[in-house]
This record gives sequence, structure tokens and C-alpha cells, in this order.
Amino acid sequence: MPVRARLEGGMAPWTARLVAVLLVASPAVAAAQANCEAIPRGPARTDCYLALSQYHRAQSDLAADRALAQSDAAWYRAITGTDPPKSKPRRRR
Repeated sequence: MPVRARLEGGMAPWTARLVAVLLVASPAVAAAQANCEAIPRGPARTDCYLALSQYHRAQSDLAADRALAQSDAAWYRAITGTDPPKSKPRRRR
């Protein structure tokens, strides 16, 4: 299935965030694929721009989630005077 057909349906929010986390963790991968202008005009170049757009949207969503978590933690500290409880990692069964 072509990349464009998969992207038109949209990514699930958790998938986009996972992609963003993986790409942020390895900046060399993101930098290597960011030059869509090097690809000749056509479907492959369009797919490159669509994928790059998904990547930037995922980065934006990740930054918004982090900011919201920090804001929530600040409100919790202001109201209770203590740090919010830390969540325990979930174990697979």
C-alpha cells in the first residue's frame, strides 16, 4: 500500500506520538529524511512532504501534552502544596 494512501486516513493519536518520540530520540533519522526537495517531483516527493507534515504534527502534539502535564502538576502543587503522585509503570500480563 502506498504511503500516501495510508496517510490520507490519518494516524491514530498514539501512533503519531510514538513516531514523534522515536524520531526525537534519534535526531539523525529525522535529519536524514527532512530534505524532500532532493526527491524529484512526483508521488514520492508528495509522500515525503506528507510524512514530514505528520512528523511535525506529532512533535507539536507531544510538546502540547508535555505543557499540559506541567500545567496540571503546577495546579496540583498550588492547591495541595505537594507534588502530584507519580504514576506506576503498568506491567504486561
